[in-house]
Amino acid sequence: MGTKSAWTPERRARQAERIRQNKPWEKSTGPRTEAGKAISSRNAYAGEALHELRAKLDDTRATILEVFGRKRMPKW
Repeated sequence: MGTKSAWTPERRARQAERIRQNKPWEKSTGPRTEAGKAISSRNAYAGEALHELRAKLDDTRATILEVFGRKRMPKW
């Protein structure tokens, strides 16, 4: 069975109702050990590489705007 036919709107509705009845969020405890808590606390951390990449992107955008003499990015 393909992915498109597997989750029809009716099946999604039935699954959503089962999840609401089961309420798995009430049974979830999250990380219990200190190691697990440390790992979990860094889930959203993207790292220094992302910050460096964003800074380079900002510099590139500024250069492009300066070259084109514009206030915002041109549509390519």
